[in-house]
Amino acid sequence: MIVDRLQRSFPARLFAAVFILGATTVVLTATVSYRSAEIALRQRLLLQLQSATGDDAVRLTEWLARQRAAVELLSRSSSTVSMKSGPRGVPRPLPTLPVEVVAVEEMQLLAVPGGRVVRATHPASVGMYAVDELHYREGQRGTFTQPIYPGGRDGRPRLTIGAPVRDSAGRVSAVLAVHLDLAQMEHVVSRTDSSLPVDAYLVNRLAEFVSAERFGRDGVLRGVHSYAVNEALKGGSGTGLYLNYAGLPVVGAWRWIPELEFALIRETPQSIAFAPARALLLRTLLLGLVATGLLGLGIVAVTLRFTRPVLAVAQAASAVAAGDFSVSAPEGGNDEVGQLARAFNVMTRRLSQLYGELEAQVKVTTDALTEADASRDLLQDLVNNTATLVLVVGLDGRVRLANARVAMLIGVPAAVTVGRDLAELFGESAAPLADVLQQARKLESVVEQEVELVALGGTHTWQVVAFPLVHADGIPYATGLIATDLTERARAEAERRVSDASVQQAQKLESLGVMAGGIAHDFNNLLSAILGNTELARESLDRAGAGLRDGAEDLKVSLDQIAAAGRRAAELTRQMLAYAGRASLRRDVVDARALVNDIVPLVRAAQSKKVLFVVEPMPDPIWVELDPAQLSQVLLNLLTNAAEAVGATTGTVTLSMHATTPRGDATLGLPTEQWIRLVIEDDGPGIPEAMRARIFDPFFSTKGSGRGLGLSAVRGIVHSLGGELAVHSSPGNGTRFEIALHGAAAPAAVEEDALRCPPTTTIGTVLVIDDESAMRLVARRVIQKMGLAVHEAEDGEQGIAMFTAIAHELSVVLLDLTMPKMGGEEVLARIRTTHPALPVIIASGYDHADALPRMPQDQHITFLQKPYGVQALRDAVSHAIDNACAATDCA
Repeated sequence: MIVDRLQRSFPARLFAAVFILGATTVVLTATVSYRSAEIALRQRLLLQLQSATGDDAVRLTEWLARQRAAVELLSRSSSTVSMKSGPRGVPRPLPTLPVEVVAVEEMQLLAVPGGRVVRATHPASVGMYAVDELHYREGQRGTFTQPIYPGGRDGRPRLTIGAPVRDSAGRVSAVLAVHLDLAQMEHVVSRTDSSLPVDAYLVNRLAEFVSAERFGRDGVLRGVHSYAVNEALKGGSGTGLYLNYAGLPVVGAWRWIPELEFALIRETPQSIAFAPARALLLRTLLLGLVATGLLGLGIVAVTLRFTRPVLAVAQAASAVAAGDFSVSAPEGGNDEVGQLARAFNVMTRRLSQLYGELEAQVKVTTDALTEADASRDLLQDLVNNTATLVLVVGLDGRVRLANARVAMLIGVPAAVTVGRDLAELFGESAAPLADVLQQARKLESVVEQEVELVALGGTHTWQVVAFPLVHADGIPYATGLIATDLTERARAEAERRVSDASVQQAQKLESLGVMAGGIAHDFNNLLSAILGNTELARESLDRAGAGLRDGAEDLKVSLDQIAAAGRRAAELTRQMLAYAGRASLRRDVVDARALVNDIVPLVRAAQSKKVLFVVEPMPDPIWVELDPAQLSQVLLNLLTNAAEAVGATTGTVTLSMHATTPRGDATLGLPTEQWIRLVIEDDGPGIPEAMRARIFDPFFSTKGSGRGLGLSAVRGIVHSLGGELAVHSSPGNGTRFEIALHGAAAPAAVEEDALRCPPTTTIGTVLVIDDESAMRLVARRVIQKMGLAVHEAEDGEQGIAMFTAIAHELSVVLLDLTMPKMGGEEVLARIRTTHPALPVIIASGYDHADALPRMPQDQHITFLQKPYGVQALRDAVSHAIDNACAATDCA
């Protein structure tokens, strides 16, 4: 019971969530802190151990050098090494020396020859022989240090220095052998300045302790092995974390001392070394969990303060849900909870009013259901009166809908077919139908197939179309089937031949379109050079002003005529591109009424006064997304053709345009969506049937002065916009052109930029890459007049080489898209690998949609269509530099 109440209590669940989240955060923080502290301690300790090991190695080397020097001094002292016996012939023992002089475990005087011990610090050693000892043989030649070796009767490790003792004649009469005290040597390495306990020890090549204290002690093996020992015996040095010879985890450092032929190892237990990090972990966890608990309790206290009024509103809501609209919630202060209570009370009063209105709504709903039943009956009547078979079969193979044609075919009433199995109704004809339905369900698409059905009236071949029916969420629930009787086989064959002819015509037009597009592209390059040089020459004449000589005005007129001819040629290439379906697409959202108001007066002024132009009212805006120049060209060509078709007689040309939602228009083949319908109709003599199939062919014209590109351009523009074009005409009944275009949403208000970067068109460097020398000349002259430096490249490969050399100083790249060797698209890709934000102006004779279909979206690209004028080039360069400025902090 208590657990259930806590689960339903919001403060309890909030406390649990806060505590769990806080505890998780504390644990993660403590873990990270522990790891950081452990790593820092480990690195510091390893450095200390490594440094101490190096210092110990130096101290051991120095200690051994001091011992060697002391032994040499003793060997030269005749009083110390005298071989005379004491009283009664008993050898006198060698005197014991202070540790400060030499750290001696035992000192022996060996006779030469013979190797007999004649004197020693330990009398028990007198009389022994050391003729086979290395320090005896080598000590006769000079001072010799014999590294660690097992010596004596017990095999304990020894470090011995042998030195020759000479008589007064300079002959070697004895060898002084000093066995060093290894405990004193261990004392050299056992000193440490660390606050941690450090175990320092030496190991010889046999992996034995070089220690009088450790050697032979119970529990200590003579052969010791660990990671550090094995690495040091290989002659190396280093640090690390490992298990020592006793199997305990330690932090250690090791070093091989070649002069002494043993390894020095320093180790400290990991449990002690990392104790501060564990203490930090425990403190962090404790403090964090206490703080989290206090925070959770504080949140619970605050939550209880605010949930009590909310619970009161919830209780009132429960009463309202039970049907008591008279209840009201207690209204507190002016805070959010008080506002909630007042809003709740307003809601209950409104619900009381709505409850009375509900009965009226029920009646309205009942009436609507009655109308829905009537609509369903209407749809059933429509389906029953169609000449095709209409059938809907559920996933279980039972019929869910069948029209009267199906009932008539199988000879049963239509009402009886619903709920019956397909095989039960169609008999042996059910198998081919079921196969088509199964294919449609499996492929999840429309399936068309010819099948033979045996029914009343004999066997007929039917064209069956099956398609899956799915819910809004994409789950199929049935399969639809529509079948048409194919008894008119001859008619179908004739229609197929007509269709084949249409395909051939479309292929021919497509080939001409490709040709027209290519010609227009090359022609645009030439026109750009003509228009650019003409405008530059005209500007030069304008700047010359009154200083012109006689005849300069005629030159200005000639330049104007050249420019006008170039613009007319550019318009011709624009029509060729429109025919090819590759016209320039600015795709602005415009009100088509404005274009109509601009074009109709122009056509009316150019045509006979006997032709009456009627524009039907268009009270509402008609928004379309296209290039305004394209729609103007369509209107101009169709209106001019309509007026010329009326001729010298009195007639009427009617234009209408409105938004519509066509449903299955057989003429235009439009889907159900928002479209704009444009209709231009005349009452002229109409188009003869022989000519109707050729009116859209390029260069076909019935007028002697016509070029035959008008209607071709119209069709190309409409298709490029994704629209549909249809023509209706018969001799004596006039002609009607119908165009359907996609509608567009009204454009949003454009806000002016709050900040504008200052123009930067007076400084910078531009790289022009174009295979047309005339185009490069025009571009260079225009850009230099803007105050910019210019570099030129005649193809893509030269452009890349020049770009690599001067990329650091470039402001803009003017790039032709179609070039030999390396095209503009590949050049742009190479530029973007190193300079993704450099402004690039793409110039092409094709429009934007055809020129840049495969290039990724790039906000630093400006498109410039050929032919372009001087001002268009200036604007493109300035726009590109301004965009680069806007992408940085201009302020």
